[in-house]
Amino acid sequence: MSDEFRKEEEGCTCHEHGHEHHHHGHDEDCGCGHDHEHGHAHHHHEHDEECGCGHEHEHSHEHEAGKPGIVYTQVKLHDDAKVVSGSLQVTGDYDAIRKALEQGLKEFAAAVTEMGGIIGHIKASADLGQTEMFSVTEEEVMIKTAPEKHVNIILAAIVFFISEEQAEELGRKALTAALQAAKTDDSNPQK
Repeated sequence: MSDEFRKEEEGCTCHEHGHEHHHHGHDEDCGCGHDHEHGHAHHHHEHDEECGCGHEHEHSHEHEAGKPGIVYTQVKLHDDAKVVSGSLQVTGDYDAIRKALEQGLKEFAAAVTEMGGIIGHIKASADLGQTEMFSVTEEEVMIKTAPEKHVNIILAAIVFFISEEQAEELGRKALTAALQAAKTDDSNPQK
């Protein structure tokens, strides 16, 4: 790479290349006479830990979404509605998971009504996957099917006249019922 190209790549626009290019740390004043720009330094800290950087931080559990065996929920406001989103990935006996999810959703609805709320809708979808193992010895192919199913559950609910915390907790309980059903399945390796 030529020196001129390297200097342009480093951000020098002066085209007087008799000077030295250098790097320095964030907020370090080098006194070279050039204006240096830098991007925002990103950092991480633990939940509820004050970092003192002066920036506003919004807490999110989005990093948990999609991890097997972890119930993920969040609630957002849309006008007067509490919009609950949730997900869960589990492996187990689908019939048990299905029954537990159905019961959890019924309890969600009953609790909203009991609290004086109104249900816009409470919906869940379950995508199923199955594992099969193919084995060849000599010329015969043997296929073994795992007894459990991989289940990806997505929850969406719109409710009114209950708090955000109540709405999220009810969604979490519905998904946790499905998780508990998967954990009590004797064939489940996630126990």
